[in-house]
Amino acid sequence: MIFLGMKKKHLMVIDPAVEKPAIESFNRISIRAPYPTSYHLPALHGMNSIYQLNKKIRGVIILGSAASVHDDNKWQKALTTFLFEIIDKDLPIMGLCYGHQLIAHIFGGKVGPLWNGEKKQGVRDVTLTDNELWGERKKGPMIFSHQDGVTECPNKFEIIAHSNMVSVDGFRIKKKPIWGFQTHIEATKAFINDHNIPISENSGAIFKFGHKILDKFILSLV
Repeated sequence: MIFLGMKKKHLMVIDPAVEKPAIESFNRISIRAPYPTSYHLPALHGMNSIYQLNKKIRGVIILGSAASVHDDNKWQKALTTFLFEIIDKDLPIMGLCYGHQLIAHIFGGKVGPLWNGEKKQGVRDVTLTDNELWGERKKGPMIFSHQDGVTECPNKFEIIAHSNMVSVDGFRIKKKPIWGFQTHIEATKAFINDHNIPISENSGAIFKFGHKILDKFILSLV
């Protein structure tokens, strides 16, 4: 929820959706966060709301998008400029799918098709390395929907997640609180329905592992 004149530091959720906004995913983040949150749609509504609330940010989450980091749209250029501003302030950032690719791209990494350009969707097991954000090494299911991925990390990045499908399934920037996951750890039932992701399980168990990781980031900002 956006509060004009917000006095407390808030979590800024940037949704670069060009078609269907991930409102349910944002609602879950907002309910989970023990502090104010704000929601922004730069591709659909421009950057004004981001500029209005860019003074009291405690952290940023960048969600997925049907856009490519190579599209070079006006809103993408403006978003990149904004990201460099908050990166210089050492603010915590979590990039998911498109957000993950965008962070690697603007730092000089390589982003491109992983499977001859076709889009793949579903659930894959992802292995996480030991890390101060979530603790010891672990492995669990994460929802994915993408065709591009990070094929080469910049020098200052370290890979903190991998799977049989994707070698760079997650990264962090060394000495900065900046993270990226190729998977949709923010996904909800509405997300898989909107994206027609073929998932056979009806229970919420497929979301739990990803949600736990995202919640660790959200609660680390307290």
